[in-house]
Amino acid sequence: MSTVIYIFRCILMLCITWLGIRMIGKKSIAQMTGYELAGILLLSTVAAEPLVYKIASKATVGVLTLSLATLFLGWLSLKEKFYNIDSKPSIIISKGQILKNELKKNQMNLPFLMSLLRLKGYSKLSEVEYAIIEPNGNVSVIPKSQERPLKTKDMQIQTPYEGLSLPLIIDGRIIMDNLNYAKLDKKWLMNQLKTNGIQNAENVMVAELDSQGSLYICKTDVAGKQPKVI
Repeated sequence: MSTVIYIFRCILMLCITWLGIRMIGKKSIAQMTGYELAGILLLSTVAAEPLVYKIASKATVGVLTLSLATLFLGWLSLKEKFYNIDSKPSIIISKGQILKNELKKNQMNLPFLMSLLRLKGYSKLSEVEYAIIEPNGNVSVIPKSQERPLKTKDMQIQTPYEGLSLPLIIDGRIIMDNLNYAKLDKKWLMNQLKTNGIQNAENVMVAELDSQGSLYICKTDVAGKQPKVI
């Protein structure tokens, strides 16, 4: 019986912790600010207490309190006066020159900076005009105009519009909302499938319509030899 109760407490605290993280927001999962990281670390510690001390009620209150406090700080950061409530961006390379004092402030040495630049695709410091440490710790790089990637507009090439691709079938289920958004109907879709030798939508893993009107179809359980990856 004690094992069942322990399993129940684990599931309960998992759900409460999940709720707390969802309240804080998706941004905190991918790019956490300082206060969001602090909130999640404390949240996980508080949420683990019932697994040891068997008191779930206080931990639930603690998780919700921390989530709401982190949400409040996030809301506060949307106000103009508190834009930099966490930290300000730091320019560490300006007009091609490394700012040594800014490196020291951010506890960063030259080898680490050069490593970050290489990860961004710049193997030479001479290619970089500006480098900025963002509040979430990521480094933004603005290359010199001669070093930036070539764009089609630089070559005066006109390209067709490319919008969002629409999934029309996912795991054998037709997405009627997307079909209606594209001003198409089920009859058109089924004709397209039959043209590709597919009689039923259930045999399709993904069918995606791009902005040019082309339909990509991936069948379910495609048999055949596959290349060996080493």
